[in-house]
Order: sequence, then C-alpha cells, then structure tokens
Amino acid sequence: MHSPVLGFILVFIAAIAGGGLAVPLKKRRAFELENIYIPSTIVMMLILPFIMAAFVTPNWMQAIHMAGARTVWAGVAYGFGWGVGSILFGYGVTMAGMSVGFATIMGINTAVGSMLPFLVKSPADLFTRGGLVILSGIFGCVVGVAVCGRAGSLREKMAGASGERRGFGAALLVCAASGVLASCANLGFAFTSRVGDQALKLGASPVFATLASWLPVFWGATVPLLLWFGALQIKRGTWRKNVGPHAVHDWMMGVLMGVIWFLATIPYGMGAYYLGRLGTSVGWAVNIASSLLVASVFGFLTSEWKGASPRILRTLYSGLAILIAAIVLLAVGSSMIGS
Repeated sequence: MHSPVLGFILVFIAAIAGGGLAVPLKKRRAFELENIYIPSTIVMMLILPFIMAAFVTPNWMQAIHMAGARTVWAGVAYGFGWGVGSILFGYGVTMAGMSVGFATIMGINTAVGSMLPFLVKSPADLFTRGGLVILSGIFGCVVGVAVCGRAGSLREKMAGASGERRGFGAALLVCAASGVLASCANLGFAFTSRVGDQALKLGASPVFATLASWLPVFWGATVPLLLWFGALQIKRGTWRKNVGPHAVHDWMMGVLMGVIWFLATIPYGMGAYYLGRLGTSVGWAVNIASSLLVASVFGFLTSEWKGASPRILRTLYSGLAILIAAIVLLAVGSSMIGS
C-alpha cells in the first residue's frame, strides 16, 4: 500500500520520539549511562515488542519460522551490529566531541542506511527521475547533518568546551564505525521484510506486520548492549547505584527512555511500509533529518543555544534549512516513483 502522507506522518512521529530520547538521560539523578541503558534496553528490545506482538501479530512465531533461518539470523546479525554501533556512539562523541562526532556518525548512518536498501532492493529506480530526486534528498540530508554539526562545533569552541582531542584520526575512525554499524538497524529491518510478509499472510494487519520484521533485529541488538553495560557496571562498581539513593527515580527514567526508544522505532517501520518499496531508503533519511530538527528545537527550549553568536546561529539555521529542503526532495521523489 502506498500512502506517502500517512507514511511521512508516522516517520515524523518516530522522529519526535527520537529527538526526545535524551530527556530521560538528562533527568537521571544518580545512574551512570551503564545503569540507565540496562532497563531501557530490556523495555525497548524485549518487553514492549513481546507485549505488542501478542496483540497485533499473535502468529509472529509462526511467521518467523516460515521466513526461514537464513532471514532470521540475518536480522539477528544486523541487530548485533546495531547494538555495537550504539555502544561505539558514546565513545565516538567523547573522543571527537559531541558536535563533530554526532555529525560524522549520523551523516554516515544516513548515507549507508538509506543507500544500501535502495541499491539492493530497487536498483532499477536509481537513475529514474524520481530516483535521482531521492538521491539528491539523501545527499542533502548528509550535508545538512554536517552543517548542523559545524554549528555545534563552533558553539563548543565559543563556550571553551573543546577540551583535548587526542588521536583525532582514531576518533573519526570510531565515529565512522559507529555510523556504519548504527545503520544496521534500518538494514536489518529492510532485509528481514520476509518475516513481515509471512505475518501478513497469517492475517496480521499490513501496518502491524512490520513489527514481526523488527523482532530478530531487537534480539540481536539486546546481546551486546546488555553484555557491555552489565560488564561496565561490574568493572566500575556502579551496579551499587541500582539500589542506591534515587534508584527508584532513575529506574523510572530508564523505563521511560525505553518507551521513547520504542516509539522512535516502531512508527518508523510503519511509515516505511506506507512509503512503498523505497520506504526504508526514503523513510530512514527523513527519520534522521527530522530527529535532528526536533533535537534542535529541544536544544532551543532548554537554552543550549543561548548566547551563541549570530555566525553560529546562521550556520545552524542554514543546516536546518538544508534538512527541510532535503525532506521535501525525498517526499517529491517518493511520490514520483510511487509504490
């Protein structure tokens, strides 16, 4: 089913949730990152998917069996890569700086996560008029992310927060690895679509059948996230904070983060379905670009850009304008190609 308007609405809903993902992190009182990521991962990857699947895709186990082991294990492998990429994200932005690191990671994530499904699943559309417009939109998203990253870098320098950046080449390498691996979330969803197809044959709603495609990806991502953050708690002794002062509040923040993370993922999958055969390419680029737009709005609301010079704000506004123009191009290109 091809319904671009509904598809973009659902992707924007996911982007709003993605843009607010950092709010519970900022509200935690005692937990370290390794503490809060444990409950958020369990809620996002295991609890909520199983609860939702029980109601909207009750035959998900049969659908997975019908899809075949090769498809399922591919989803698990992509999910594992996504989990490792999520871990490397923290190291990348720490080593390279938040703005440079974020721009590098998200730019590569956009390019790889959008282009690879396009090249594999619909190569015939690549050099059509609609395909070229979509390619222009994807390129615009990458450029927009880079320009916004430049604005953030200038803001850091103005605030004197650049700090020491030792081994910048190694830092960029970590960021590049994170960007490629983080795109495995979308690649896993795109290349496990057979699971959703089987769920559809078993009577699941077309839009909710996409949840079945996410399940193997979630399972794969859970493994590195729980192992890594659990090991960090043991190594640093931060496991004590799980039952220490403010633990109840911070556990609730972890659960809230998991819910928001889930809402940043599932509506995207639904939106990709309604965007047609190039949904995982168009939708992924729009999702990341929109998430950055939403995050920038949150940044203004929380005074992150307070005191920034006119030059810095012009750079930021230019990046946001490029992202908006890129989203428009992706919408036009998607409508030109159709379902």
